[in-house]
Amino acid sequence: MKLSIIPCILLLLHLLPFIISAQHTENQFSLREAVQYGVEHHLIIQKSDYELEIYNQKFREELSGYLPQIIADAAYTNNLKLITQIIPGEFIGQPGRDQAVQFGTKYNASANIDLTQTIIDFEKITGQKIARQNSRISLLNKQKTIELIIYDIATAYNISQVALLQQDDIKGNILKIDTLIASMESQVQNGFSIPVDLKRLQLERTNLQTRLQNAEMEYEQSITLLKYTMAYPLEETIHIEIRSELLPSGRLLREDLMVRSIDLELLAAQDEFTALHLRQMKQSYLPKLSFNFRYGTLAQQNNPNIFRTNTNWYPNSLASLNLSIPIFDGNYKASRVKQLQLEQHQNSLDIKMQQQALDKDVKNATTKLTISQSNMATTKESMDLAEEVYAITYVQFKNGYTPLKDLLDANTEIKETQTAFLRAILEVQSAELELLKVTGNIENILKQQSTQ
Repeated sequence: MKLSIIPCILLLLHLLPFIISAQHTENQFSLREAVQYGVEHHLIIQKSDYELEIYNQKFREELSGYLPQIIADAAYTNNLKLITQIIPGEFIGQPGRDQAVQFGTKYNASANIDLTQTIIDFEKITGQKIARQNSRISLLNKQKTIELIIYDIATAYNISQVALLQQDDIKGNILKIDTLIASMESQVQNGFSIPVDLKRLQLERTNLQTRLQNAEMEYEQSITLLKYTMAYPLEETIHIEIRSELLPSGRLLREDLMVRSIDLELLAAQDEFTALHLRQMKQSYLPKLSFNFRYGTLAQQNNPNIFRTNTNWYPNSLASLNLSIPIFDGNYKASRVKQLQLEQHQNSLDIKMQQQALDKDVKNATTKLTISQSNMATTKESMDLAEEVYAITYVQFKNGYTPLKDLLDANTEIKETQTAFLRAILEVQSAELELLKVTGNIENILKQQSTQ
């Protein structure tokens, strides 16, 4: 029995790395995958879908006003006490003497069907166009929401990337110090170095370890923010990708981006919405024409069994054309027309101001990206130079030509330039996202990542 368990245990141990790797891959997201997940699962987008469907139903509501309206009704009445009326005596041959007479029957039953059809009502026709315009505005609002979510996810993803790169840099610096500590311990034991130099290296490692802990905390915070913007369960673990092609490349500055502003489209749609309301209000001065048809049947008798076979039913019907002509409403329509005309002037000014703001934002975003790219190139050169200085200083230190202080100073320069370079990467990524956002091309993140 024990012998049969051992092969199973060995098999599980063999498969364990593959199981862990599969779980890691399952929760690993590229930027495109993170954005795609957020767009598919974010509650705000789901709420926008419901809002869009509400306006689609409102269009059906407006459309119903031009469709036939059919109503059926039936009634059964028991006149517990018939109405008494006074008639002149001349009707019954008794002049000068009024008589109290009861008319009607005790039991009545009726059934009717009414059909009403609008023939001419320009207000209802424009009302359908207004409902359609509401749907278009809702669709634009949904698009704007998607763009904002993509921007937030990409920003959080970039911050997490830089935080992870920072950890790698610190770990690399710790390995350097560990190598120096191992060498210094040997030199102290052999009397070639003083113990205080070893203490300095140990202190430097402690400081680096503290920086690593802080970087790990910052990474966890950035990952939590990323999961929140993605609408991903906070209790679940996710991993992000670090690839060289995901780092800024300056490609956007070489592309001719087509500017498409959702805010401008929303203002234009709102202006069209106001124009439709204005048209509808002017059309309220016009006559309305409708057709009505009614058919019914009536039974009257003193026997409560109104549905017996020998009950007499008396049919009735009518057809009519109804014309409604507005004459005077206390200047209500004229006041509303004037208000809507003033709103159109406001909309025109809003569009002009938004266009000016868009031109300013595109120019500023382009300038910011250009400067950020230049700063990143400069910091990259500084970091490479610091690495060269450290390498030379390390050789001189190993040969006894340079004191430990110079080596530690060179190492400090590396740390500072690494931090500056990571900050420059984040600034370029932020500038790229800002340019994509203001030009209405933020969804290109999905297309660009899918083609890589």
